[in-house]
Amino acid sequence: MGFLSNVEVFAFALTLFLMTLAALVMNFLVCLVVYRSKELRRHISSVFIVNLAVCDFFMAVFAMPYSFGAIVADKWPFGRFWCQTSAFWNMVLSLAAVLTLATISADRYIAVCKPLQYRAKMTVQMALTMISFVWLQSVVFSLIPIGFGWYDFNFRYFFCTFPSDLHKVNYLVFTGATYTANAGLSLLVMLVTYYRIFNVAKLHSRRIGHAVITAVHLAPVRGPIAATETSRQREFKAARKILFVIGAFLCCLAPYTTLRILELANGELSLSHTVTIALRWIAFLKSAIDPFIYGLLQRRFRRALLELFLGTQRARLARGSLPVGHVRLSVRAKRQSSQSETGTFVTVATKRSSIEWTDMKWF
Repeated sequence: MGFLSNVEVFAFALTLFLMTLAALVMNFLVCLVVYRSKELRRHISSVFIVNLAVCDFFMAVFAMPYSFGAIVADKWPFGRFWCQTSAFWNMVLSLAAVLTLATISADRYIAVCKPLQYRAKMTVQMALTMISFVWLQSVVFSLIPIGFGWYDFNFRYFFCTFPSDLHKVNYLVFTGATYTANAGLSLLVMLVTYYRIFNVAKLHSRRIGHAVITAVHLAPVRGPIAATETSRQREFKAARKILFVIGAFLCCLAPYTTLRILELANGELSLSHTVTIALRWIAFLKSAIDPFIYGLLQRRFRRALLELFLGTQRARLARGSLPVGHVRLSVRAKRQSSQSETGTFVTVATKRSSIEWTDMKWF
């Protein structure tokens, strides 16, 4: 049909191939690292991370390769049954991934803002219940279009999905409810919880800065300045990570979602196939970058990844760190030495703030 030039077909095919390969490898690696690491398996948050990795991995299995085939063939070459199947799984996995991001933010909110209640509330059973609800809601929303026959090949996106020119009332109501109950709700939960997490991180970093001033006898002028700089660095680091998480979510999903909403209101927009396909594939990109955001940004995950490939001892040498016990002993010895020389005793952190800071290192 000639919707795209040969150069565009080659560029799109190569891009999607690399995205699919990255999504498959990285998400499988996330699952493997969690499975092999006893430390990661002890943390409830790993349940949500693995669920997100499963969603993204199967997105690269059931959705992305068939869009690649349609681009190369300039049509849908896999038959109507697989068009329906691919569209169904694409929607299930997309909704499940988005809702899982909301559960991750809720889990982090409880861990950071209500740490003393975390172990009692966020049990393995609770985590599995939340994940079950995520999948149930995703499947229910994805089954409805099959009953109405709305899944079909959309040439504007070279993908099996909803049509761009359907304006029946039931379709408009369904799509509006789908975007609101899933993407909209997830974004709201992420904004609220991460905002609260950042406020706690900011408060905690200032407490640590004050403790440093009290505990370490620096020069009278330099002491407050040094502690203030450290506090601001922690606040900036926390804000940067939170903005990165939310920014990635919006950059990947907002363009395509906005386009589909505008189509609901105004019908097909006068955009080239190059633009519409690119916006759809930016949404696919989320499956490839989620492992980096929710895996490699986590210090425990990076440590487990090194241990998986290098072994425990070599990984510690590569990090230039000693076992935790050695570090604690050395810190305790330094504190005792300092106390014996100066006669000062300082409480650096309470049990609550200690838990907070441990969990804030996660995101």
